[in-house]
Amino acid sequence: MLEQSEILTLDDNKEYTVAFTTMLDNKNYVFLIEIDNYENNMFCEFDSESGLTEVTDIDVLEQLLKLYTEYVHE
Repeated sequence: MLEQSEILTLDDNKEYTVAFTTMLDNKNYVFLIEIDNYENNMFCEFDSESGLTEVTDIDVLEQLLKLYTEYVHE
């Protein structure tokens, strides 16, 4: 499982920080923000075997955005 504040270098050779982690439907999700360009961000599903997969399902993204918004406003 990835930890919040962890720094990752992805296949695009850019560094991202793990800004948020959560579980949804027994899956681990993370919100990544590129360190040098805060406009470049994404939600990804993390699996220890498959690694990171960017979330593209609108329904899942909506649920993750709601959870992230609640987290930010705590």
